Amino acid sequence: MEKIVISLGGSVVSSNGVNMNFIKAFINVLETIPSLSKCGIVVGGGSLARGYIEPLKNERINNYFLDRVGIKATRLNAELIVNLLKDVENVIPESVDEALMVWKNRKFVVMGGTIPGHTTDTVAMLLAEASGMDEFINGTSVEGVYSKDPMTNKGSKKFENLTYSEALSLSLESYKNAGSNVFMDPVSLLIARRANIKIHVIKGDIPENYRDVIEKKKKIGTLIS
Repeated sequence: MEKIVISLGGSVVSSNGVNMNFIKAFINVLETIPSLSKCGIVVGGGSLARGYIEPLKNERINNYFLDRVGIKATRLNAELIVNLLKDVENVIPESVDEALMVWKNRKFVVMGGTIPGHTTDTVAMLLAEASGMDEFINGTSVEGVYSKDPMTNKGSKKFENLTYSEALSLSLESYKNAGSNVFMDPVSLLIARRANIKIHVIKGDIPENYRDVIEKKKKIGTLIS
């Protein structure tokens, strides 16, 4: 695999503080894969975003403004990665168009959120579509896509393969339950379906998982196609 876009879950980057050991190992993996020529990384907000959003929720601030706060957190998490990577412009693009521009002569581009209403999964998928990618990695806090939230349902079933339609149904069902762990938002899945982009949903805090997917060493996680 020569080109990939990675949606890196914020909980992987900052759970209870910055996960610096993971970040350094993750970067080392990506920089040492010989076949990888282009890699886009879109980072979520994680505990940093939640730390600001939850108090504001209690003050009944509406979701548009909460999203703005979350976007700033994602960009700060992106700064952690961009400052340690080689062969990358040391800026955080604020749109997909800007990301494409700064990515032209570099191996890597790193960004966070863009506009309220778009999750970082959606931003990452738009970046994948705009750059002509046909595969995508979603690094999450769990090992793939499950029938129910595995954090709260011990008997939930992990899927090895899903169609886009099956994944959409699961995602929409999860959205009905407040506070549930949604593996990807429906908008990102719709974009993947229209662009025919294969999605690898993997446990994102294990750096070697990214090598396994990119070098196609072994099948892990859940494949949505």
